Parts: sequence; structure tokens; C-alpha cells
Amino acid sequence: MKPSKLLLYNILATCAFYVASFTALGTGFPTIDSSGQEVVQWFTDNGSKARIYAWTAAFFSLGLVIFAGQVSAILPKPNRYIFFGGVLGFALTAQVQAWIWAGLAFHPQDLDPSAARTLFDIANFWGPLVNGSTTAMAVAIAALGFGPSPIIPKWLTWLSVIFFLEQAIETVTVFGKTGFIAPGGTMNVYLGGVIGFLWVAGVVRWAMQRLDAAAIRDGAA
Repeated sequence: MKPSKLLLYNILATCAFYVASFTALGTGFPTIDSSGQEVVQWFTDNGSKARIYAWTAAFFSLGLVIFAGQVSAILPKPNRYIFFGGVLGFALTAQVQAWIWAGLAFHPQDLDPSAARTLFDIANFWGPLVNGSTTAMAVAIAALGFGPSPIIPKWLTWLSVIFFLEQAIETVTVFGKTGFIAPGGTMNVYLGGVIGFLWVAGVVRWAMQRLDAAAIRDGAA
């Protein structure tokens, strides 16, 4: 299989697991605004949904690391290390957040509401903290579009700049309490998610040709 096809199929599968994770939760799942009792009640009634959510996170993280390995292989130093580190940080944050959800779903009937609320709040702060990883991903690519010999096209440069700025601004959700800027809320999940999907698609489009060209060069060496 061509490296470009592997990259494409992997990222499509990764995105599918990401979408499936939220589809599994359905509607009405708890948020940062939920009370401790509401958190306990939801996990009591929807434990299987939380475990499916955690299961999809494992494969989502796997796909991210494969994506990181393939793309970083065609990046120059030190950008490849910054990019790989950023994607790995994203994958690890997704795993930690998901295993807290799975843990809350294991014996929900024995949970004290205040303890459940505290653990759930910790999980929600994945939103503002993951921005440290996503900004690293974005800046590693954006930097390749500047200087006398840019490696990436202008459209990807500015898409990366937009992604970096949006993710940097998203860090304000660490101070949020409710609504749009709440930790793990609309700004983190939906706004950041849409821009992130577009950016990943742009990186994949650019990387596909370079991966195949690199494979041909390596085969001829």
C-alpha cells in the first residue's frame, strides 16, 4: 500500500472513531454545569455508553500516533519533534480523559456526589489543557510556510496560523465557569473540533504527495 493511502485510510478511521465516541454518548450527558447528583445519576443509567466512549478513545489515540509518525517523517528538524510531541500529548490527554469517564461508570451506585463531581470536573479540564498540545502541532507546521524557502503552500500556512490562534485563545476556557467558554464545553469541543478537522485534512492533503515521493526516493537509494 502506498504511504499516502495508508495516511488517508488511517485518518479517516481516526475521525470515524472520534465521531463515534460522541455518537455513543448520545444527548443529555453531564457537563461542567451538572450537579454531583446529576453526574452520579447519568453514569448509573448510562455506564455502557461511557465505556464505549472510552473504548473508542483507545483507537482514536492509536490513529493519532500513526498520523504523527507518518507526517513527522517528512518534516525537517526540529519541526518533526515538536509536531510529534504535540500529537502524542493530544493522544495521551484523550486517554486520561476517557479513562476517568470509564472509571466513573464502573461502580456509579457507590459514588458520593461531591466526589463524582470533582472527578468529572478534572476530566472536563482536558479541554483547555489539550490546547498546549494542539498549538505545538499547529506551530510546527505553520513555521514551514515562512522564510526564503517555504516547504508548505500558503493556504496551509494560513490555515495553520488560524488553527494556532484559535487554539491559543481557547486556553481561556481554563477560567470559564459555564456556557461557551466552559472547560470541555462548546468552544473546546465544537469550535475547536471543526477547525481542527479542517487543519488535519489540510495537513493530510499536503503530506500525501510528499510521502509517496519520499518512498520513491528511499526505494531508489
